[in-house]
Amino acid sequence: MKTRVDIIDNRTGEPVAAELFDEVTVEHFIEAQQEWRPIVLKAARQLASRGSRDLVPQHFHWDWTVKAPELGVLANTFYGIRYDKKLQGLMKLETVGEFCRCRLPEQADRSLVYVDYVEVAPWNLKTLMVALGEKPLYSPIGSRLIEAAVLKSKEEDCKGRIGLHSLPITEQFYRQACRMTPVGRDSAKQNLLWLEYTPEQAENFLTGVRP
Repeated sequence: MKTRVDIIDNRTGEPVAAELFDEVTVEHFIEAQQEWRPIVLKAARQLASRGSRDLVPQHFHWDWTVKAPELGVLANTFYGIRYDKKLQGLMKLETVGEFCRCRLPEQADRSLVYVDYVEVAPWNLKTLMVALGEKPLYSPIGSRLIEAAVLKSKEEDCKGRIGLHSLPITEQFYRQACRMTPVGRDSAKQNLLWLEYTPEQAENFLTGVRP
């Protein structure tokens, strides 16, 4: 699957046509590791030297290449966004597994699509770029990936229901930009905050309706 998604070039404020795809390969993981990780590590060192350790990306140690064996697992779906010949974001979804059940009381134990990993290229990470005195290059990459997760949920007859564990630095994004419902912290998952969508919330997100 390859489809057009509109993103904003923040240098001009104009929309540009990027490509969302689900034919993710090991080569994409290697690209992310080679192009993203050095920038993240350099930025992390700069922020730490300024005493801004709380702004250091908590995913700075991620290595997508270790997920290569998961590419052939039917329960997993990977998505990427590419623009200007560069990888702008990656996401891993699970349709079967221990976290593929709702926790909100009104939809408890119903099936959902679990968003296992989301990462945008460091030059698009708002919290990081602002901390370094720069603007993110393209946006909203994270939102476009979450949209893809919602559509995958619909495809799996989960009616848009998705759930995820958020790193502390991205909690505000999921609460405010995505309008997901925080359910509680999960002691079995490093006490990370669990958030999820109801079908109504998912539809509102796709259509841009704010309750």
